[in-house]
Amino acid sequence: MSFISRALTLVLLLLIAGAVYVARLAVLYIGADIIQIGWRLLRQGSIRCGRLSLRPHVAVKNLSLLQPKAAGGETLFFAKLSTIESPLVGLLTGNKIVVAIQEATVYMQLDSAGVPHWLGLLQAVDAVKDVKATAPPPVVQPGNGSIGCQESVPDSTAAPQAQPRRRFSSNRLESNKQHANLEYKRVSLNADISAYILRLYLQDSFLELPEHAALILGDCIDVKGALGMPNVALHADATPGYDSAWCQDYSSWPAAACTTGTPRYPIVLDAKAEHCHLHLQGWRTSTGLLLQQPIALSQHFTPAFAKYAMRQVVPLLGAAVGLQGGSNVHMTVRPLELHLPANCYTVRIQPMKMIVGSNAFLSSLMGLLKFSKMQSSNVEAWTSTVQADIFQNGQVVSKRMDLLLGSSLGACKGVHVIMWGQIDTVNNVLDMTLGIPADTLAATGIKSLPRDYVLPVPVTGTPQSPNVNWSKAVAQLTELSIRRQVTKGMPWLSSVINTLGGPKLDMTEYPTAPSLVGQLPWEAQDASQEDTALGADLVQL
Repeated sequence: MSFISRALTLVLLLLIAGAVYVARLAVLYIGADIIQIGWRLLRQGSIRCGRLSLRPHVAVKNLSLLQPKAAGGETLFFAKLSTIESPLVGLLTGNKIVVAIQEATVYMQLDSAGVPHWLGLLQAVDAVKDVKATAPPPVVQPGNGSIGCQESVPDSTAAPQAQPRRRFSSNRLESNKQHANLEYKRVSLNADISAYILRLYLQDSFLELPEHAALILGDCIDVKGALGMPNVALHADATPGYDSAWCQDYSSWPAAACTTGTPRYPIVLDAKAEHCHLHLQGWRTSTGLLLQQPIALSQHFTPAFAKYAMRQVVPLLGAAVGLQGGSNVHMTVRPLELHLPANCYTVRIQPMKMIVGSNAFLSSLMGLLKFSKMQSSNVEAWTSTVQADIFQNGQVVSKRMDLLLGSSLGACKGVHVIMWGQIDTVNNVLDMTLGIPADTLAATGIKSLPRDYVLPVPVTGTPQSPNVNWSKAVAQLTELSIRRQVTKGMPWLSSVINTLGGPKLDMTEYPTAPSLVGQLPWEAQDASQEDTALGADLVQL
């Protein structure tokens, strides 16, 4: 073999060794997970770029990220200019590699079933997998306890159980009425994310959201994130009041599971918008993101939040016009098994003091109960903990919420009502119950009822225009009044009617409401008890 051939062979071997060494460094410093996802996106044709230059820095113009062609090929991300400063030097030295993306747009479009296109893209490259509930949302009947998202626990040996009757279909809803004609709005977006030795800056960019979501969040979204234990520790040092001890000890990390995957590295994300602040922390796993605690949200109360968010959970709260004693609503979002993504999310909102504007629903309720003072004016309202299970197919199971309307009405401290049931947000259908409890009925003159008695009134229609069956409510109130008068004045008549096969007039069987979530805040005796009523899992931001 000639000298030239040996030299070329040596150079080739050195290049191969160098490539392997750089590849090992890339896996070490950038992360195998990030590289693997990027490679799969590139292989399926989801990454496109216009012009590439190498001087003075690596620069990519017109960088795009698209759906697979089979899924529609929609553009999910577009950046006019992306630059990478000294990537090879960074890999060899372990110093930060700065990636600056300018004038980008992140598109958060939804498909006909309301699922973000981004989720479909990540599922296509096996970056995430859904955690699904083992049972669909059940009907919530008076007297039954509230039932939440059913944790997914595979058990092939378990005997099949009878499923409860459902008001709405458990499968992906076929209707696309609500999502087909969505309008979108852009809000400004800036981000600073540290991922291993990468430092990603997103500048002068935009996030395109459904218009109602943009109105709730407001403009100017700033995101700060950290991936990997060293970066999470640095993030904690730079953030007052934040502690990264939850991820520093590997032995305390969650065990691997078939539904939530194997933890790989910790993640922290903070997002601040004009009206909202979000905090998220957990572990990137082989199936998605496993949260260390529920997502914490602090939302500034706005008419848009009442109209587009609260009304979809409890329609009566859609008429709220403001808060008392503060301007922020504090809440948590808990996905099924604390895993993102999931097909069920439990939203929990701390008790609120608010002003509810005059509306037909409120006027009719006060007219039924003969509280004329509250029929034509704004009313003070105090809620218990608001909790709802939101399913990916558009169903919302709203748990029991107690509401105290008004104050100092004669001998009554206010009008106490209860609401619970289900909402189909895709077909825009309500199937709920308005409960009138014993303490409110006592104020109308129907006394001596069992403490947990609740008069159920059906509520149908839409979240925008709930239709309460007032005629049935009047008939039930009349019947209840007669029953109480008969059993109080002539108890022997009740036994005679029962013997003859007539309706029972005693109170041995009566309707109740589902279990209360937390405690009634207006019954709290001191500050510590009131804090308990807010929910132990609530994180104040």
